[in-house]
Amino acid sequence: MRITTLPDLADWRRSWPQATAAAKVLDALAAAGGEGRFVGGCVRDALLGRGIRDIDIATNLAPEKVIAALAAASLKSVPTGIKHGTVTAIADHVGFEVTTLRHDVETDGRHATVAFTDDWQQDAARRDLTMNALFCDAAGNIHDYFGGLADLKAGHVRFVGDPAQRMDEDYLRILRFFRFHADYAAGDFDAAAIAAATQRRHELKRLSGERLRQETLKLLTARRGVAVWGEMLGRDFAGAYLPWATTQDRLVKVAALETRLKLAPDAVRRLAALTLTGSGNDIAETLKLSNADRDRLLSASDARPVFDVAGDAAVRRQVYALGNDRARDRILLDWEPGADDGQWHRAFDIVESWPRPAFPLAGRDLIKLGIAAGPELGAKLAELENWWVAGDFAGDAAACLAEAKRRLSKN
Repeated sequence: MRITTLPDLADWRRSWPQATAAAKVLDALAAAGGEGRFVGGCVRDALLGRGIRDIDIATNLAPEKVIAALAAASLKSVPTGIKHGTVTAIADHVGFEVTTLRHDVETDGRHATVAFTDDWQQDAARRDLTMNALFCDAAGNIHDYFGGLADLKAGHVRFVGDPAQRMDEDYLRILRFFRFHADYAAGDFDAAAIAAATQRRHELKRLSGERLRQETLKLLTARRGVAVWGEMLGRDFAGAYLPWATTQDRLVKVAALETRLKLAPDAVRRLAALTLTGSGNDIAETLKLSNADRDRLLSASDARPVFDVAGDAAVRRQVYALGNDRARDRILLDWEPGADDGQWHRAFDIVESWPRPAFPLAGRDLIKLGIAAGPELGAKLAELENWWVAGDFAGDAAACLAEAKRRLSKN
């Protein structure tokens, strides 16, 4: 094992987000005779100078002792994953997952039965990648059991121990390997890992849609996710579980437009860019997308006319019909960048700057004019809305009411 004190982590209490709250949790564990160490992504990303989101803590105390230690320090605990050794500690209104050191007793490629241990190296040995098996203690010392520091510095995404064994423990690690390669690698795929993954790529179909969704959407927005997805297509990894997501050229175009237009990478939009026309339902079901994401994917990928950028009024009509978010998706998917793409850019500017308005009238307004509730009311309201849209949304409530009265007077 290598223990290194790094300047950028030695004083983590000042530089890390929620550091004061995290220190209270570590102090509580130490007061109970145990130890807590930061582990995983927060350590990895801090070493690279990247932003830190979640702070996870590993401890050599058993779960019930963690709960008692937190209570003794007047800190709240929630047994969020007590079966697997995880307790959520609440300090200063911030939650930290505190997990007891573990080792695997039995695995089947999807689930693991674990037992608790007090051996830090044994816990590190069950983790997937060397860069994810780094611990940082309260003094800022990095505990590196498997060469993770060197791999992190070199941009080498490498498994702890035998990659085949790590993947057989959990087939999701096949996708995680590609995602971490897209986010952290500086060179080619690790040869042993890609060979093991290739032999097991069809096992991806055994995983739940929820787990596949999480890794797939993260991969699509990773730093080099577009290029790595292309590699996965070429090596038949994508087709092994998502054969309807193969339109790589459109994905490349959409990602380039997001960069050019200073838009954040969007996972659902990028998934729609990959999706073959009419296959959105298959993808939504395979990945168990939320209803909102499914509807958005279908809106973007089903057979439909190309987004009309011929005039400002036409663009506004489409924004009204679709909403700004779906209109943005469609314009990026349909955009054909070239020497003269001014119309597309103007249309995009309208989508971004013109909020979808609400029709000024409701059924109750027509009832006050003497129209009875029922099918006729709905039909007349729709006619008035069409008139308002055809007028490029210029009429306010008063103008719409005046038009309604004019139409009634003619009947």
